Amino acid sequence: MKSNDRVLVVEDNLRISRAIEAAGEEFLFTCDFATDGWDAIEKIETSDYAAIIIDTDMARHSGYGFLNYLREEIGEDLDHVIVMTSHDREEVRRKFSGRLNVIGQDDAVAELTRVLRVG
Repeated sequence: MKSNDRVLVVEDNLRISRAIEAAGEEFLFTCDFATDGWDAIEKIETSDYAAIIIDTDMARHSGYGFLNYLREEIGEDLDHVIVMTSHDREEVRRKFSGRLNVIGQDDAVAELTRVLRVG
């Protein structure tokens, strides 16, 4: 991981966003935030990100909609994308018929740090 890697956090829960941001300060990555899928699409069209972390459950344009957009734009290589869910992780993977990195919200910071170190 390079110092000051940029991460896009697509999450509408302020508590979770702040926890990820605090970890960013410790592990030297910078967070940009989107509160829904539409906001996330605008951000990735103007910036490059070392990783993207997406909550599946958001009110306006869900994480699922944003994932569909990413697959159309990037293809199946979503190794730098982390999907957070409070639902059945295997069900989320099946829904997208890929090898998505699906985690619970409590694992977000650790997994994001791991992805940035590998990438």
